[in-house]
Amino acid sequence: MRYASLGNGKLLINLDENGRIVDIYYPYIGLENQISGIPIRKALWDGENLKFDLDWKTEVSYLDNNNVVEIKSDLEKPKISITSYDFVDIDQPIYYSIIKILNHDNIKRNIKLFYYHDFNIYSNPFGDTALFDPYTFSVIHYKSKRYFATKLLSTSNIDMDFTTSKDDITRDMEDGKLSKNPIAHGNVQSAIGIDIEIEPLSFGKVYYVIAAEKTLEGIRNLINRISPAEIESKFVSNYMFWKSWLSKGNKLSNELSRLYNISLLIIKNHMDINGSFIASSDYSFVNLYGDSYQYCWPRDCAYAAYALDVAGYGELVVKHFNFIKDIINDEGFLYHKYNPNKTLASSWHPWYYEGKRIYPIQEDETALEVWSIGSHYEKYKDLDELIAIYKRVVKPSMYFMMRFVEDGLPKPSFDLWEERYGIHLFTVATVYGGLIKGSLLARDMGDETLGNDAEDVAKVMIEETKKKMVYNGRFIRRIDEYGNIDYTVDASMYAPYFFGMFNINDPLVVNTMKMIENKLIVNGGVIRYENDYYQRRKNLPNPWIITTLWLTEYYADAGNTSKAKSLIEWVNLRATKSGLLPEQVDPENFTSTSVIPLVWSHAEYIIALNKYLAKSNIQ
Repeated sequence: MRYASLGNGKLLINLDENGRIVDIYYPYIGLENQISGIPIRKALWDGENLKFDLDWKTEVSYLDNNNVVEIKSDLEKPKISITSYDFVDIDQPIYYSIIKILNHDNIKRNIKLFYYHDFNIYSNPFGDTALFDPYTFSVIHYKSKRYFATKLLSTSNIDMDFTTSKDDITRDMEDGKLSKNPIAHGNVQSAIGIDIEIEPLSFGKVYYVIAAEKTLEGIRNLINRISPAEIESKFVSNYMFWKSWLSKGNKLSNELSRLYNISLLIIKNHMDINGSFIASSDYSFVNLYGDSYQYCWPRDCAYAAYALDVAGYGELVVKHFNFIKDIINDEGFLYHKYNPNKTLASSWHPWYYEGKRIYPIQEDETALEVWSIGSHYEKYKDLDELIAIYKRVVKPSMYFMMRFVEDGLPKPSFDLWEERYGIHLFTVATVYGGLIKGSLLARDMGDETLGNDAEDVAKVMIEETKKKMVYNGRFIRRIDEYGNIDYTVDASMYAPYFFGMFNINDPLVVNTMKMIENKLIVNGGVIRYENDYYQRRKNLPNPWIITTLWLTEYYADAGNTSKAKSLIEWVNLRATKSGLLPEQVDPENFTSTSVIPLVWSHAEYIIALNKYLAKSNIQ
């Protein structure tokens, strides 16, 4: 399980519950996993036996809810405890680990710490080279334009043991020595080790580093500058930077502060330097499904951007909008999902459906980005920053949304759950929200006519929704491609209130939300919709974090803070001990049944908590 993430927009590292690196994304956040989910193993030689990381009793957490991971491990024989502080450089693609090894015995210990690597550069194991570089005293793995240097340092020992091989190197570690094979190519592995002498009831320090670059000269320059003193200095500056960064967005001083801080960090760590947010960096489902969540879904991104805006990080959000500016279709819509390098990603939405050509889109994704941009402008009024974004994204998207209408409602597209085709209530509400928020920006940009037209189209959607998407005093989920009514209760039917299409006190909203409460709450959390089978393992469907937080947001906005607090507490209990939120959980034992962390879950937590705090006056 992914248990902690560290990143800086160029490098993203995931650690599991045993404190092992399990994902390395570089140079894009999400596009290339350079170890393909294969853990970097740790082992300790005590003079007689070799003990691997899975034999250690380990706890992983964020140090003071900061962007530093603290890993505490204990070994019974010998009585040794290992504490490391892991972090990624604020700017450079370098991962550091400061390792403190404490000897609890009354005798001197001569031990050796090993790290074992199995890089799959470009997410591919073939054609790699691993070599010991005598210029930098590091082991470098490389292929084409990707170079990764690994190194162990100590203030008391400058000699690092090493080896490279195509064979299982773990056997080479068993006697506490490595064979020093200087180079290997193909599907290669490497190991490095360093000897540590620790006095009785004392400790020793070791430093482990992974650096990434695109050239041999670049990686050598990067790794050569690193020393124990510099790493200690980097730790202090890194800690203080993130403390200051978090203080900007988090004004809490109560028990809710921890998950809020970590949610901010997860969103930031999953943001590429070019402005993309990936949905999740969890690589564990790739071998199961042949694909995963390391993509930019405009819908997920819009919610993440909105959450950062709510928290006060408007400058980051503009960076994301510029990413959208570079990927949007010339017709003014966004496709299903994208890679962080601004290319079109894999999709299952057809271009040809029921004998005719269609747009392979979820229109809500286009609408949500416009809604997010308009909401940002409403808060920050940064007109100058949005000129190019308005011209390339907002204006053409508004024209597209107004054209892509039939009989007063958006034409059919795919739903937010990516399962059905038709006219969906969620899509209608997001298009309404996009047109209304976009009209505010359009007017201030001088496009008065566009702003007025958008409002007129949005108002018609309200009336047509009342006529065609209401049943028995509440909303319906969708009208399918054949004109049939889908009466299924779906958590996404919260959207007409959230995006301002209907007043929160409107009987249609109240009755719909009561249906959601009565039919979709399972063991305290909210499932997506009635009889949902996705990732289902038990008799009941899985509760999702985002859907639970949607109901939280409604309760908060309606002034029912006691119910909102109850759901926030439920969500807090679903996080890992380290603070990561999953997509969904088992309805009985509440373990994650899908990717973890999910950026959207953390974004909704920030949105929901701000709404709750606004109504409860908690500081």
